[in-house]
Amino acid sequence: MIFALVAMVMMTMSANAQNDNSSAAMFDRWARYLELRINQVEQVRTAMAQFESSMQAYYQLQDASKAGETWEKIQSRHKATMKKVLDEKQYDKYVTVFDQTVKNTAERMAEQKHLAAK
Repeated sequence: MIFALVAMVMMTMSANAQNDNSSAAMFDRWARYLELRINQVEQVRTAMAQFESSMQAYYQLQDASKAGETWEKIQSRHKATMKKVLDEKQYDKYVTVFDQTVKNTAERMAEQKHLAAK
């Protein structure tokens, strides 16, 4: 289930990253939503790129028995990085959207799995 969740997140990120303009526009929306200060922009951009890179490596993980543990480590590391860069209000906004995205993706994956089983 977690592996499928990450696959969905990766597909979404890949679709957004295929077009540089789309990727830049998506980051601009994040920057406005989080009300990033100039000194935070590059740090957040780097943190998001590192997260995406970790997700790509995770997607290629062959050992499904370690998938849940690895996913938790990736999330924890990413959230810790973002917490260092963002102020409390920004971080709360970011985590709310991040966690909701993960939840929504998991629900969609479960629904698709249920429909495929019929």
